[in-house]
Amino acid sequence: MSYEFDVSRMLLLPGRKLAGLRFVIKSDPEALPAVTRAAAKHHALPMYFASSPSAITESYPVLVFLDVTECDVPVQELVRELESTGAVESIRIIEPVADGLVIDNLSHPLTAGGDRAIILRAAGYRRLIKGIKEQFGSGGEAFLYYGGLEMGRGFGKLHRSAAEAVGLKDPVEIYRRVSTAAFQWAGFGRIEVIHLGTRAGRSRSTIPSSARTQN
Repeated sequence: MSYEFDVSRMLLLPGRKLAGLRFVIKSDPEALPAVTRAAAKHHALPMYFASSPSAITESYPVLVFLDVTECDVPVQELVRELESTGAVESIRIIEPVADGLVIDNLSHPLTAGGDRAIILRAAGYRRLIKGIKEQFGSGGEAFLYYGGLEMGRGFGKLHRSAAEAVGLKDPVEIYRRVSTAAFQWAGFGRIEVIHLGTRAGRSRSTIPSSARTQN
């Protein structure tokens, strides 16, 4: 079973007053409870919470979207109270685009596993693929095929690098344990491996596999 997870860093709640906060929080078990207690005290409801890994183990960046419709203090006062807890620092307010819509316009660039990342939603990538096929016919289909092949090779290098960092060396194990999970992590779908093995008689191992993907 899988569960939908929204990575959009935007919140749309028509009819509600929203605000966003981006701050650095201490790596302390009491830090996050201190933040949520301050928000609850003033009836500010956290609707979205995301943290980002950091090489600095003492702290890490956090993004929060709050429903402040019932909040009994201005957002600026809530920020001052959060700062007074000593649990957070470098707080910046993300103002809503309009009542009911807030978008993270502070975080840049986006990264995933240390690499630059771009979020492509279905409305965009479906039109891109359809447009290439319509405009270029079989040439467009070939472009998409070989483009996908080269992307796969690039992703494979990333998977191997991550796997080797934690002691995984065997190509089959890297595919089975890292690549299939990363395929779903990136939003492409889910891979069901039917057969997985290495071809004999080659100096370098390759991985022929039969698999079904579920979008």
